[in-house]
Amino acid sequence: MLQLRKAHRMDKRSASGTAISEFAPGLFLLLMFGLFPVVDAVCIGVDYASARYLNELQLREAQKLPRSKTLDNNGTVMKTIPEQWRRTLLGGLANPDQPPVTHIEYKPVPWQPVGSNQTADFWFVNISTTVSFRPPLAILFFKGVPGLGSPITFTVVGRRPVENNRFLNE
Repeated sequence: MLQLRKAHRMDKRSASGTAISEFAPGLFLLLMFGLFPVVDAVCIGVDYASARYLNELQLREAQKLPRSKTLDNNGTVMKTIPEQWRRTLLGGLANPDQPPVTHIEYKPVPWQPVGSNQTADFWFVNISTTVSFRPPLAILFFKGVPGLGSPITFTVVGRRPVENNRFLNE
């Protein structure tokens, strides 16, 4: 008898259409708090990889160039490479909010070869690249959360040895 009543209620419920009326709010909640945040989280990973790639490109060029050309605001490292990076697939997917900010400094590291009592300076170039990205699907409910409702900023720092120390004074 109990099973008969449950079956009767189920037939009555599906016939009245209440299951359809619960579908829209359920779909809304699933999209707003499930699918869209996952898409934004994946894009945060792409954004970081893109910022890291830009920093590596700048480091690779800065270790070969003379110091004056590296520190030039209109030079290859600070202007040309970021412009070309924005036209690549990874730079285009990352959706940068504003142009990248690059800070470059040269630092000596004292080094003493084994068996010698003389110290030599081993120079490194340090590049700090700061890039701000906006989320592809800005979710209104997460307005203050970086990467989900507001732009997220990454600062990537890299360091490489200078290939030729005579370039430091040029």
